[in-house]
Amino acid sequence: MSRIQVIYSGKVQGVGFRWKVLQISKKYAVSGYVQNLNNGKVKLLVEGKDSQVGKMVEEVGTELRNYWYSLERETKLGEPHFKDFSIKEY
Repeated sequence: MSRIQVIYSGKVQGVGFRWKVLQISKKYAVSGYVQNLNNGKVKLLVEGKDSQVGKMVEEVGTELRNYWYSLERETKLGEPHFKDFSIKEY
């Protein structure tokens, strides 16, 4: 099982970024959330089987490339904490 957190910087708020990530998540057997942060960045936390998590994170990065200019990626240890994928409010 994998847990990957990605923080996206750029024009990622107010452009439908979280909604697009939610739509992408429906293609994969993953759980977690996408959330706007107070500093103008967006946080993505994806958990599930290694292959599913990796593919989703890669697709988000590629499909939404025009919105972000940098990212911070961190792999976290542990079992999944969420039962589905959602948009999380502040």
